[in-house]
Amino acid sequence: MRRWWNIAGSWTGIVLLVFLLVGLLTACAQHGPGPESLEDLRFERSVSWPEYEVRTFELDNGVRFFLLEDHELPLIDMQVTLRSGAIQVPEGKEGLARIVADAMRSGGSEEHPGTALDALLENRAAKMSFSFSLGSGSAGLNCLKKDFPRLLPVFMDVLQNPRFPEDKIALAKQQLRTSISRRNDEQRDVAIRKYKKLIYGEDSVYARVPQYETVDTIDREDLVRFHEQAVQAGNLYVGLVGDFDAEEMKDRLREAFSGVKAGRSELDFPEVDYRYQRSVHLVDKPNVNQTYILMGHIGDLRRNPDYPGLQVLNEVLSGGYSGRLFQEIRTKRGLAYSVFGRYGCNIDYPGMFFVGVRTKSDTTLEAIRAVEKELKAVRSEGVAPEEVPRAKDRFLNSLVFNYDTPQKVLQRRIHYAYKGMDGDSFKELIGEVKDVDRGDVERVAEEYLHPEKMKILLVGNKKELQEELAPMKERVRELELSSSEN
Repeated sequence: MRRWWNIAGSWTGIVLLVFLLVGLLTACAQHGPGPESLEDLRFERSVSWPEYEVRTFELDNGVRFFLLEDHELPLIDMQVTLRSGAIQVPEGKEGLARIVADAMRSGGSEEHPGTALDALLENRAAKMSFSFSLGSGSAGLNCLKKDFPRLLPVFMDVLQNPRFPEDKIALAKQQLRTSISRRNDEQRDVAIRKYKKLIYGEDSVYARVPQYETVDTIDREDLVRFHEQAVQAGNLYVGLVGDFDAEEMKDRLREAFSGVKAGRSELDFPEVDYRYQRSVHLVDKPNVNQTYILMGHIGDLRRNPDYPGLQVLNEVLSGGYSGRLFQEIRTKRGLAYSVFGRYGCNIDYPGMFFVGVRTKSDTTLEAIRAVEKELKAVRSEGVAPEEVPRAKDRFLNSLVFNYDTPQKVLQRRIHYAYKGMDGDSFKELIGEVKDVDRGDVERVAEEYLHPEKMKILLVGNKKELQEELAPMKERVRELELSSSEN
């Protein structure tokens, strides 16, 4: 019986497949003959983004609010951006911002200590989180609509009155030490950390990382001071998206945030003293048979008028499978497992320009020279007429994913407000990128790329690379690496 059933089942599948194929061929026939080649394909070129209404208001103490109604699901997501970050951590206390965030969540408050807080959130399938990056902090609450009135006061209590118990501080410090002990495991992590130091400087605030000794110096008073500086009314940008009525929510938020102490922090982003000078550096990882390469120099600032042109140049060079670097180095030459790059422009301090390649040890020098050749070519020979329209299309189409959910719309709106940018910056960038032409791309390539003055960082097997790198004119400088170093 099973045999006949299997045969019947297989014949049923074949019959269904035939019907599907017939239907597909019929549909194609009704729409006429298809294109003869890929070049004949035509797609809709217009790119549109959904429109969302973001309502804003501000309290007398300086807290700013951004509300976006989304009634698709009975959820409310609140994200608070704080004008704070690791940039405020004193030298010698690296790791403090992370420990503050971890201990805030795990320790809770006097009224809602860690274990009770965990149970309260778990019973309601809710999430509360705290974190700090270099230039900002974040506090979040995600829960069902019906639980928001109950959990908002809890969130505010933990945000304003963290308990910072010694056992939770010790746990956060131990977790950070564990992270330090593992950060040399992957070539990528080593390369990014070392490359930042080459670009910004060994002791730069933009490149520093926690060490065992800096973690050991941190105590509870450090956490209290950092928290008091961060959680001030003028530092808070509160965004809510979800199933609520904006007018009703305003009253609830006024009551919750009106008691936050007044004040505002100003973040200091020091200038970068950078010199364009070619150099080659090697970090020895004996247990690998491939080299992770990063090569480039300092980038620029977001406010640079040439920012739109640099974004198109990014796409020309590193636009995924279609980018020049990928096509030349991986597709044509077969030199790399992966090829990537970017001319970075940060808002508060200069970004980094880099090209990254992962290649076999015995093709390291060939890969370096292939990258240099492509960068020199885009400066001296320019770009083909068809490259710029394709690059612009790829860039503009990728922006759709920055605005494809209400949460992303709200986050970007808050980001612009936090950084003091125009709320229409996103739409302005779209228009500016559309106006970029071939001449603009060639001009910024010539002005901003310096292939002869790049810093080249190699993370690979020194023993395998000694003979491979011998033909290089420059002296290869070895950078030390140990379990506790930076």
